[in-house]
Parts: sequence; structure tokens; C-alpha cells
Amino acid sequence: MAASTSFASLADDHVPITTEVFLDTSIHCSRLKGPLFVDRIARVLSLFRWRGTSTYAKVEFGNVILAQAQYYLRKLNELGSLRRLKDFIGNVLPHSLHSAKVVWSFNLLENHYGRDEKECSERARLSLRRLMKLGVGFVEHSCDAPLKDGTQCYWAIRGVQRKRNGELLWQSPVCSRQHKRCKIDDFFVENRETFIRIKAAIDALPDDQKSNQLESFSAVIAQALADPACLLDYKTGCKKLADAIIAVDSIGFKNMFSQNAAESTLLTKVLGQVFYYLPPNPERGIEISAAT
Repeated sequence: MAASTSFASLADDHVPITTEVFLDTSIHCSRLKGPLFVDRIARVLSLFRWRGTSTYAKVEFGNVILAQAQYYLRKLNELGSLRRLKDFIGNVLPHSLHSAKVVWSFNLLENHYGRDEKECSERARLSLRRLMKLGVGFVEHSCDAPLKDGTQCYWAIRGVQRKRNGELLWQSPVCSRQHKRCKIDDFFVENRETFIRIKAAIDALPDDQKSNQLESFSAVIAQALADPACLLDYKTGCKKLADAIIAVDSIGFKNMFSQNAAESTLLTKVLGQVFYYLPPNPERGIEISAAT
């Protein structure tokens, strides 16, 4: 049975148990939000001397952020102005099918001002292109080197590509076992016992405490225990286990910082880490938990 967890607000005089912290993908993404998130992130990071993360988090950052930036750039060029782009996202795009595009538009498209619509649109275009040029390097720039690289993910190195016409392109991984480009299968074998413990902790939860993602973790781990190479098939393999892979890559760190409550609560308990949680509601500040 997984250990119990208690949360408390982060006190002003809090002293971490060690001087290093591991950032998962959600924190890298939230650094592009407004002051309600950025200020709280800065507060936590100020407590530590070393900030670590996984190279696999670069891939997830690309799927979450760079994919949206790429879409906004394309639509901005197609529609011709920032105002028309916002109008399209707010009033034409089906929100139920494209909720991420709607949410991230508030963070990536809102703070572009100018004397007129043309200037606002150009500033938005330049901002999005800067983000695409930086690409997955955004993750590296916020952490200390070297990053944890247990999977040796090819896509984390590949990053954003420039097409012949100058367009910047982020492509979600298209990896398969027929063309092995990383060591995710070897990483799973090396950490087999840890993944077994993660699965056992998930399976021990009451059904009403299992998120869809946790259930997916358990199912994919079960498949990988029989055939580790199944993880090389991105869409049905490592993609569905992404947050768990990043968590296992954090082994050696005693502190984890994340905005994902359900998954990170369980993963940090299994790994024996202190969990610094960034709630969506800023009135809750930062919350901290440790396995007991």
C-alpha cells in the first residue's frame, strides 16, 4: 500500500532537506504563464542551488508549448492580424476539441501591445518566432547542466527544425521499434523494480483515486514488463508513460516540483521525495508534502 500523504502551505522560514530540486514538464510550461504562477515558481526556485530536469521533459515541452506556438504562427500568417487570430480562437475554434489552444492563447498571445494592429501583430509574430527558435532549449536554459538523460531521447536532441522556406517546425515524435533511436527500453529494464513499485502503488489505490493517466501508467508498465521494446513505439508506448519516465529519471533528487497533483503525489511517494506542489489557485500559494 502506498504511503499516506499530508500537504501543508510552504512556510516563509522553510528550509529544504537538500539544496537541489527536480522540475517536471508542468513547471517549465508554467514559466510561460503570468505572475500568479511565475512569482510562485520563483519563490520555490530561490530555495535551491541546483535545478535539475530530464531531457525527456524537453519533448513534453515541445508537445505542449511549441506545438501551440507553431499553430499560432501559422494562423497569424494566414489570418493576417493578431485581432483576427484571437477572434478565430475565441469564436470559431471548437473549445471542447481544442482546449489547449484556447488556454495557451491567454499566455502566448495576450501581452503584445503597439500603436496599431499591425504593430501588435508583428510583435506577436516576433515573440512566437523567438520561442520557436529557442525551442526545447527553453528547458535547458532554466536548469543546471547536465540534465538527467536516462532515456537518451533522440527527439530531445532533434528539437525544432527549420524548413527550406524558413518555417520553424516542431514535430511530435514518430519513433517506432523498427527504427530504434533511443534507450527507453534499456532505461525501463535498468529501472524495472522502480516501475514495478509504481504500478503496485497505482493498483493499490481505490478506483476513485486513480486518474486516467495513472491507469494508463499501470497498463503500459504491464505491457513493458513483458516486452520493454513496446515503449519504442511512441504513440502507444513511451508517450503514455511520459510523466512516469521523467519521474524515474529524477532518481537521486530528494525534491520534486510539479503542478500535477494526482500523478506527482503518487510518484514522489514511491520515490521517497518531498513534493513541492504548484496549485492552479494562487490563494493556496505553494504546498509541500512528504511521504509519511
